[in-house]
Amino acid sequence: MARRNVIAAAVLVLLSAMVVPCPRAAHASDCARTSVGFVPLTDLGAGTYHGFAGGLYPGGTNVRPAAHDSAGLAIARAIVPLDTLGNPDPTNGRIVLISIGMSNATQEFSTFVPLAMSDPARNARLNVIDCAQGGQATQDVRTPSAPYWNTVAARLRAHGSSPLQAQVAWIKEARRTPTEPFPASAESLTNDLGAIVRILHDKLPNLRIAYLTSRIYAGYATSTLNPEPYAYESGFAVRWLIAAQIAGVDSLAFDPASGPVESPWLSWGPYLWADGLVPRSDGMVWNCADFQSDGTHPSTSGRTTVADSLLAFFHRESTSVPWFLNPATVAVDARAPTGPRMAVTPNPGRSALDIAFTTERSVPWRLEIIDLGGRRIRALGRGAGEGAAVARRWDGRDDSGRTVLAGIYWARLTSGERTRSVRIAWLGGP
Repeated sequence: MARRNVIAAAVLVLLSAMVVPCPRAAHASDCARTSVGFVPLTDLGAGTYHGFAGGLYPGGTNVRPAAHDSAGLAIARAIVPLDTLGNPDPTNGRIVLISIGMSNATQEFSTFVPLAMSDPARNARLNVIDCAQGGQATQDVRTPSAPYWNTVAARLRAHGSSPLQAQVAWIKEARRTPTEPFPASAESLTNDLGAIVRILHDKLPNLRIAYLTSRIYAGYATSTLNPEPYAYESGFAVRWLIAAQIAGVDSLAFDPASGPVESPWLSWGPYLWADGLVPRSDGMVWNCADFQSDGTHPSTSGRTTVADSLLAFFHRESTSVPWFLNPATVAVDARAPTGPRMAVTPNPGRSALDIAFTTERSVPWRLEIIDLGGRRIRALGRGAGEGAAVARRWDGRDDSGRTVLAGIYWARLTSGERTRSVRIAWLGGP
């Protein structure tokens, strides 16, 4: 009960403080600190960290509660292209996805933007705009009068959009130089995030969905900007904010049928924290080379990892598929269960992917890896179906034995005249 009261207060009160502007002084990374010994929330589950349960959602689970999931799906299916005045316009309007956050967020999302805009499966009416800004920690943006919100509006207009056209946001924020012990540090971040999502509702009144992501690994960091354990503990701040909305906290109300709306519908985006070189259950790790010299901001490879994770997330997340993907692509995927079935694990993956599928008796099959341009880069096998399960492993190499670049690929299974494709987010690379 005490913790519930703290969480409720955390989303009702505007406090101070937050993360990650670009550093003013150089700090060399501590590349020897390849682990801090914490368990990622997605793997912690019903286990605890200082007495607080893991998992992305209440109950130590990584699955959204059914009622919250249904509400999000209904909102997602109602998202349609809008003109710059916020009116539905299926012919010339746009569905606008934006980023909100600090330097890490803009570095990562600006890498994601061209990836998303060139995605052949993207909804043609979707526009993706980076509205995050370096130096904007939560204490810089948690009030409606903060200059940052003028920057958001200016970024939208510079891309031919407007504050009335944005409907979905990806939020990644943190506090600059936090000092409190846990859980107070995470509760302060929860407070700030709660203020931010309420400001988003006021400034961008058609924003319906906000996905939140916590920090990536900061064990290599040697400055006080936002080191461990604060990067890891930011996951609890996001978890508690979403849990507060699920619990019905008034200041996070999103359903107009239930009263005044104060916030967009909230859910997790991709969870990106991993314990350095200790693999998560899905294989994700963070190398020192994935960071700039301060050990805090992502390098080119780190930005690519986040961008690829975002693209994979929007391709498979049930509440993004209706508006992110080309409706024709979604229709094809919806028919897929009548054809050969296939699963890829882990996905995203870094070292190797296992592809399991079923075959039809006496029907010839072949399994290939395809890039986004439709080119076959690896033949993984072929045969005659025996009506049994088959498994093949892809190690991230092409037919010449070269390791492919990190990015989005397809595992394509052809069985007779039917085809089944599954999107793959490959996080490896040379």
